[in-house]
Amino acid sequence: MAKAKIKDPWDQCKKCLPAKCCTYFALQVDEPESRKDYEAMLWQIAHKGVSFYIYRKGWYMMVETVCNFLRDDNKCAIYETRPYICREHSIENCEYTGDDYGWTEHFKSYKELLDWINENTNYRFKYKEPDYGRPNAKGRKLKAMVGCGS
Repeated sequence: MAKAKIKDPWDQCKKCLPAKCCTYFALQVDEPESRKDYEAMLWQIAHKGVSFYIYRKGWYMMVETVCNFLRDDNKCAIYETRPYICREHSIENCEYTGDDYGWTEHFKSYKELLDWINENTNYRFKYKEPDYGRPNAKGRKLKAMVGCGS
């Protein structure tokens, strides 16, 4: 059974909170081929709002960040002059109504990516639970950096 066509795109967008397509962007990245490539990805995913996914054998980095033109009512402040990629975004394949995201893997955390690397490649990385703060000599808390292991 075919999906009913939505006549007015805003009808769909009103239901989609918080306007998913306007809260991230994704870029295709080179498929990792070396330990150094995977270490770079681990460093990137250690940053807030970054994830990776595999779609049709291609690797993508997703960055969660809200579009500057998204209004409080989830409408576009520059709708009439919005960029090409926004105009081409179809209702049929949107994140809210689409049947399938299409990715085979989606890594939302450092640990998820690290576990996948250890299980699916010849590279082995150690994981240590992060220590986000310990008092130094002056009693102040220090931020800990999580290394990739060896």
